[in-house]
Amino acid sequence: MLIESIYKEHGYINRIIQLLDNKLARLDDEKNINYNVVRESVDYLSLVAEKVHHPKEDMIYQYYINRYGEHEGLSNLLKEHDTLSDETEEFSIAITMILNDAIVPKEVFKAKLKAFTHRIEQHLELEEKEIFPFLKAHLTLDDWKALEKNWSEEEDPVFGSKADKRFLELAEKVR
Repeated sequence: MLIESIYKEHGYINRIIQLLDNKLARLDDEKNINYNVVRESVDYLSLVAEKVHHPKEDMIYQYYINRYGEHEGLSNLLKEHDTLSDETEEFSIAITMILNDAIVPKEVFKAKLKAFTHRIEQHLELEEKEIFPFLKAHLTLDDWKALEKNWSEEEDPVFGSKADKRFLELAEKVR
């Protein structure tokens, strides 16, 4: 079922966030980190969120609004997905600067990393604690069937049966 695939993707995203939180802890302990893995993590989050995950959620949210009427929480999440995309791109720039040997103060990077992971955690929590239970209670089996007709699953580039070559280091860390 479609909602189960979203929960599974949230699990994958949470594993990436845990990895990034571990990188932050290493930085707090004055240890080195592999910025390439951070790059792959952000690239993965960007790719999966923008190409697979958020479009799937957006389809469900918009379906509900079209069929049952305006819902402030769903409308806000549709907008928030765009905001998250912008925030991911902004954080990606900081990583690129570091990988290109630009001087980015460690405290600035740590603050950006912490804000980035916290924002994603808040987003996932809102969806899982409020929005998904609401949708599960209000969408009918026929609604879910109609939604599933409009969606085909893609293999995850990190957690799927074979890791995409762009994410080999990341897959090694999280599998």
